Amino acid sequence: MKKEVILQFSGGIDSLYAAHYLASRYDKIHLLTFNKGYLHLALKANRINVELLQKIHGPEKFVHKIMDIKNFFKELGVKTYRETKKKYGNETAWCIPCRASMALGSIVYALEHNIPFFTDGANWEQAPNGAKLLVTADNFPEFLEIIKNFARRYKVQYLPILYDLNTRQERRDVLLKLGAKIDFNSLDRQKKSILDIFRRDFYRRVQPICLSGYFIHWKRNFFNIQEDVTPEKVVASLQPKLESLGPKLISEYLAKKGISLEKILEERELPQTEV
Repeated sequence: MKKEVILQFSGGIDSLYAAHYLASRYDKIHLLTFNKGYLHLALKANRINVELLQKIHGPEKFVHKIMDIKNFFKELGVKTYRETKKKYGNETAWCIPCRASMALGSIVYALEHNIPFFTDGANWEQAPNGAKLLVTADNFPEFLEIIKNFARRYKVQYLPILYDLNTRQERRDVLLKLGAKIDFNSLDRQKKSILDIFRRDFYRRVQPICLSGYFIHWKRNFFNIQEDVTPEKVVASLQPKLESLGPKLISEYLAKKGISLEKILEERELPQTEV
């Protein structure tokens, strides 16, 4: 198989560092920025950092595409949002299906372009656990394991390369030395405040903004209050949805393009784990 990898790419600290890290390890990195709809804005804001990567590593090293996953997200998250929220909470009902939709997007792209691996910026510091940063449940190992196991059914390997690689501060320092642009909200600040919305820098984006997700996390973003989310809630809410809807969504996506999933899987080999 090709020495190529897919990277779920927002252009934030983690995915941007991952792109830089992978550049010396793969012949080509496919940067996928996903459009899930529902107040997902500034999708081309990360182009400035894509151009920086191309300048450092060569223009042939990176392919950058914006991929529409609105239907995936609608089926996995939006349609059942209210009932899932009532049972498991806001974040589990909105953000977990969003990240699962990105995984489906990565899988179908891998199958369509014969690419063995995909990865992202998932990391231990951003799992909402104990003294770690108050961020998102899609960094729980249990969520990543669901994605990894589901992808293997399609002979695609998910590699959470950053998870224990280094710290977010170390990644930020490397990127700043490279001359990368980093969003105000991702800079090293001790405390965020609701008053930040009155600062001009708050609105200068170098990565897309999920405005719906920002308000889903209003307690965290405005008052540094962590939502009551657990690995058990994530697994209980996502696993049944992915089992019932995931295969159908993948098959339908490929069929619309005239691609036979059965034929691809017959010819495809399960890739061995790489960096």
